[in-house]
Amino acid sequence: MKEDKSAGKSLKKTILAGALLIGSSTFLFQGLTQAAMAVELGKTCKFPTSYTGYMNSSNAATANNLPAGYKKSHYSVRAIDLEYYRNQTPTSKDMIKEAAAEIGAQSLWKVFDLNLEGQVIEMGYQSATASLPRSSWHGDVLINGQCSFCFSVDSVTGELLDISRNRTLNKNVSLAFDASLAKNPLEYVGLAQKLAKEYNVVHGAVKSVEYNGQGYNNNDPDISLDITGENGEIALMTFSRYDKALLGVAYNSEYKPSREFAERYAKEMQKKAEDMRKSAPPANQNQAPSLNVLQ
Repeated sequence: MKEDKSAGKSLKKTILAGALLIGSSTFLFQGLTQAAMAVELGKTCKFPTSYTGYMNSSNAATANNLPAGYKKSHYSVRAIDLEYYRNQTPTSKDMIKEAAAEIGAQSLWKVFDLNLEGQVIEMGYQSATASLPRSSWHGDVLINGQCSFCFSVDSVTGELLDISRNRTLNKNVSLAFDASLAKNPLEYVGLAQKLAKEYNVVHGAVKSVEYNGQGYNNNDPDISLDITGENGEIALMTFSRYDKALLGVAYNSEYKPSREFAERYAKEMQKKAEDMRKSAPPANQNQAPSLNVLQ
């Protein structure tokens, strides 16, 4: 089951990868992705939780604002059995995992029309990190023993931070980068604009939709786009390049700090690389080349 649960972090990787694609070379991007993921998924360091500008926002999720037509289903909630989550403990300010699971269930029904009757939601608490200065609950929905849907909610306010689905296609599909799509993504831009409005992705009117990048999860090729709202919010939407299905959304409160973290980290790495070049001794043609590692 550990392999199935790790798939639940695929959107987190997409979020960070999307943030890192901005202004990064391929070489720098690869290194930064690994470093960012180490912070996001591997560390257990404590960071101060930040809610600046949020408490008066109208986009807080509450159990009283049920999606139209939603009826609570009978599902079970249990803890994610991974060391990463076992090493982190909710505080008195955090909601219980059952409350966070219900927010996720409502969101999955609204976005993916998913009925969780008889299903299992596994929940894991995540402390604030450098790239997400809020504590959160992460949920994995197991269907037939497989992690098929995921979500994260702010553990204090209940705000939805991200939501995604995890698919394995029953046919062989090319996962290669589509250069023509990168040059002309208008079909997906229009689709993203339509669904961003329908699901209120940036909690207001959409100002612009811009191509971000391409990738894949399992054997499902995808494309991601940045959605910017007139209110300044920015979100990341990911679609399948196979059938144009919506695969995930990273909302402003998660995606924006991830972008800012990536930009800061890129600047730090560029400065370290420049300092290393300045301090490097003159090249000796008879000396074997060496590789310095940035930390």
